[in-house]
Amino acid sequence: MTMTLGRRGLVAGAVGGSFISSLPVAMAQQQQELIVNGYGGSWEKFWRETLLPGFEAASGVKTKYDSGLARTWTANLRASGAEKSPYSFIMMNEIFAAMLRGEGFFDSWPMDKVPNLKDVHPDAKLKDNNGVYGMISPIGIGYRTDLVKKKPTSWKDLWDNPEFKGKIGMYQIGNSAGYMFLMLTSKIFGKGPMDFDAGFREIQKLKPFPQVDFSGSMGQLITRGEVVAGILDLPEVIRLRNAGAPVEFVAPSEGMFMFEQSFNLLKHGPNKDGACKYFDYVLSERIQKLSVEEFFITPVNTKVAIPDALKDKMPIGPNDLGKILQWDWAAANAVRDQVSERWNRVMR
Repeated sequence: MTMTLGRRGLVAGAVGGSFISSLPVAMAQQQQELIVNGYGGSWEKFWRETLLPGFEAASGVKTKYDSGLARTWTANLRASGAEKSPYSFIMMNEIFAAMLRGEGFFDSWPMDKVPNLKDVHPDAKLKDNNGVYGMISPIGIGYRTDLVKKKPTSWKDLWDNPEFKGKIGMYQIGNSAGYMFLMLTSKIFGKGPMDFDAGFREIQKLKPFPQVDFSGSMGQLITRGEVVAGILDLPEVIRLRNAGAPVEFVAPSEGMFMFEQSFNLLKHGPNKDGACKYFDYVLSERIQKLSVEEFFITPVNTKVAIPDALKDKMPIGPNDLGKILQWDWAAANAVRDQVSERWNRVMR
């Protein structure tokens, strides 16, 4: 798997395999060693070569990198039980974190031990800091500027602009972006995000459309001109532009949604102090800026400015997080199996 934070990194955690990691629990229980979970590919390279050495030098905390997927980490935590967590903290997509939070695994991040929390945008913090988004990739519309005459400004343009008919890329429902687009459509055309009858009715009007697993796959469809527009995250659009593709990102007027990395403190983790030091380091201005430059993510630390070299490509900064819609994942997860079955049946 090629992992990039903007998309493949964020969503692979939501759609990846279900095997159980062989990470020894005893290793995690060593007080001076902090288990840092993350993804493979370019993510792992950056963490091993840049982020973790800097953190260890600054904090004196030894780390162990655990490469995997959100399904793996969720299974590990459930297998060990909330009272004997092998991790001190866990980073994953909120769609998974919401399940574990509801099962009592997490604790609030203490402000006195994570001082950089004071600079985090309020919309990146869950209630009582029981879960904080440390990295965000906004999702809007990516479109081919050479194949579309009228620039979209609204999600409704996917339905109203005849240039898009039969030329829109869609995500599979197993990808969190597919589920979020369904909730978005239900919100726009129905009574709210859970009005799935309205969402299904409207999305069916967009058929036929190809369905992809990752934004890298969506990027390929757009690059080849097989679709002229797709639901796409900003980092993937920037990567396409850097490769020479005539693609632009639009933040629709109704709001964006996002791929997020939710950082959560384990209530009974073996090294909570080390976890707090690590998360404070991730939220620091320096690391947030490095993450922007490396992965084109939107920082959550409001003191971090988008670098001048990226300003023309990154229209979304930390003070724009209020434009990103958020979802009740506890409610959405409760009906996910039924929604997925219906999608797979009617959206073929």
